[in-house]
Amino acid sequence: MVRTVEMAAAPTPARNGSGPTAAQVDGAGHLLALVRAGRATTTSELAAATQLARSTVQQRLDFLCEAGLLEVAAQLTGQRGRPAGRYVFRPRAGHVLSAHLGLTGCRTALSDLDGVVLADRLDPVDLGEGPEGLVRVVEHGFSALLRRARVRLGSVVGIGVGVPSELELRGFARSLGTASTGWDRDRLETALRGRYRVPVLLDLDVNLLALAEHRTSWPESEVMVCAKLGTLIDAALVVRGVPVRGVSGLAGELGHIRVAGSEVPCTCGSTGCLNAVASGQALVRRLQQSGFALDHVRDVLRLAEDGVPEAVQALRESGRAVGEALSSVVNLLNPGAIAVWGYLADSEPLLAGIRESVYRLALPGSSEQLEVVTTALGDQAGVRGAAMHVVDRVLAPTSVDRMLVTGDWSTDLDLTER
Repeated sequence: MVRTVEMAAAPTPARNGSGPTAAQVDGAGHLLALVRAGRATTTSELAAATQLARSTVQQRLDFLCEAGLLEVAAQLTGQRGRPAGRYVFRPRAGHVLSAHLGLTGCRTALSDLDGVVLADRLDPVDLGEGPEGLVRVVEHGFSALLRRARVRLGSVVGIGVGVPSELELRGFARSLGTASTGWDRDRLETALRGRYRVPVLLDLDVNLLALAEHRTSWPESEVMVCAKLGTLIDAALVVRGVPVRGVSGLAGELGHIRVAGSEVPCTCGSTGCLNAVASGQALVRRLQQSGFALDHVRDVLRLAEDGVPEAVQALRESGRAVGEALSSVVNLLNPGAIAVWGYLADSEPLLAGIRESVYRLALPGSSEQLEVVTTALGDQAGVRGAAMHVVDRVLAPTSVDRMLVTGDWSTDLDLTER
């Protein structure tokens, strides 16, 4: 499936010829940030905000305009003197490629510098094909999107990729009866850097899901939780706008919280984990043991939609187990929202089960303002989060200053989140 938004060809920063010196562009990235945030949009406002001379501000604005990042949108007539030009950011000055790699599929997207998805597509993934197979899927998706949207490869300023956690990958491999999926983050990153010559960011997919949902739907919420409910279960916490990764990068392993009274073996080696009881894999096993012929959690959802009692009951009980685990998170962190994403997110019985347990088990004071909802961004949440994260880093003031001097988007930026 491919979606596109009609668009014109985008300009890109000049990549040839001599550019300004570092001293001449110093602070230009900060001016761009002020304009993007809407805090100052005229030369006078920017000079006042930065305490720089108007001539200095104007020189740096000219460099940003030459690079295609800003343009004069309108002339504002003041009380005296000549009309003032109002500067606006040009999100089509460059593009971001992003990918959300799942255990069975890969969604790729092309976005502008506001993180708005212009085109996206979904392709199947076979993790058993190893790193080379993953690279082929990602590059095929990127190439198809660039062709379809008629965007030049040279306008791409960065790449973001959301990847499953190592625990998730190992658990999935064991469920398939293999020792490894052949996954290699370093090889994927190296291949993409070598192919596209732009900064590449890899982060856990659930962190990027949470980032996108927080920024678009819950920007005022100090704490937000995003739960990924699909083949396996995972979660991410966003605190004051930043995903919490933990000292070992393992924050949010919701799927390995113990379910009271359960001794079902988990692929992590323990027993009674939420993954073993309530994940998509667990639901499939449960209904297979009840005599139903199915292979994927989507089949469970189809049976529930058809009103099959066993499927409806299984989903409701899975939701209760997930909600019980989340109730402890609610008591500990008092989030403003829990956004649910994944194959199971649209299951009303499962969502009802989550709400039932959360509101029954969490402290009333912690849950009275809490909203438990499905993600507003749906399938695009992961690729949008990846694009937003890349834009944040690529358009950071120091990165913009460097680009204005070198004439391109440096591949030396360390954008990999471990």
